[in-house]
Amino acid sequence: MSGYSIANASSGIKKKVAHFLQRNSMARVLLSASAKRPWSSGRPLEVAVRDLGHDVRLFDFRSAPQPNAALITLAESFRPDIHVMRKGDTLNPKTLRALSARGIYNVFWHSDADFPSWLPPLASACDLCCVQSRGMFDEFRRIGIDDPHWLMEGVTPSCFEYDEITPAERRRYQCDVALIGTASHRPGYTKRLDALNRLAREGLKVRWWGRRLPLRLSALRQWLSPAGRAWGGRVWGPTFAKACHCSSILLTLPRAPLVAGGLSNRAFMATAQGVFYLSLYRQGIEEFFELDREIVVFHDEDEMVEKVRYYLTHEAERKTIAEAGRRRTLAHYTNQHTFRRLFRLVAEHGGPKI
Repeated sequence: MSGYSIANASSGIKKKVAHFLQRNSMARVLLSASAKRPWSSGRPLEVAVRDLGHDVRLFDFRSAPQPNAALITLAESFRPDIHVMRKGDTLNPKTLRALSARGIYNVFWHSDADFPSWLPPLASACDLCCVQSRGMFDEFRRIGIDDPHWLMEGVTPSCFEYDEITPAERRRYQCDVALIGTASHRPGYTKRLDALNRLAREGLKVRWWGRRLPLRLSALRQWLSPAGRAWGGRVWGPTFAKACHCSSILLTLPRAPLVAGGLSNRAFMATAQGVFYLSLYRQGIEEFFELDREIVVFHDEDEMVEKVRYYLTHEAERKTIAEAGRRRTLAHYTNQHTFRRLFRLVAEHGGPKI
């Protein structure tokens, strides 16, 4: 007689039921986001939604020749439960209303701290509006959106994985202080170059990763400066992680004042790698990290130099803070956390229960 018992049968039925429930709880998510460049945010957001067990389609609204028609065509074939639009500057309200007429729940998610002219019509055509910073709530209320919601973009850790750092890569990336981000002669960005030049004059090895300086005569002085010569190109995903892992300190100088309740997701991208994060203080940054325990801040250039020198010579303390920052980010600020919160908001506001 076979060893298969009633208990075995019961266990098998339970597994089939669990699989059926899991399969039928999967939602279809249409995500409109930029994916044109390797460093664009669309792919990490797509991965995060898929990691949560949902069927997702990524629509790059900036690359499609006729984005509005293409979005409707994709929606008709994919039949999503929800359409999440991160920015969407090439789309129009008529398209969103056409999706709504097909029973698709539209979410507008603005992840910047600016308020461009194309934003109000798009936001007004959506069922739910989310913003990166609570300080933008008043702007949304002025255009008639009474119930905006705070939704921070985080990090998708798996998008930063790599197999190894080769000796050649280590020579390329290794430094005392690295800066990842745009630095240029334009207002708002010059302080980044100034800070790197100051550190270089102090005898420290600096590296800078980001969009290159413009090839024009007016930028010649910046190109010839220590900071300009420290430029190494763009980094993203695995190369972003390698640049972090080979740097003793990652320096951040925000180009604009922090809007209340908001923080660039680059802070989460960096701290997730376990790099020591040293930032110019911005009001509200303590909402996200415990200062001097998970990240460290400074208020002026002299304090920046002082703290760089201190933490370069106190390696154990530096690594303890970096590890605490990594744990904080992975526990609270991944894009998987972001989408779980978004799907709860959608369900609470009459949308599909995902």
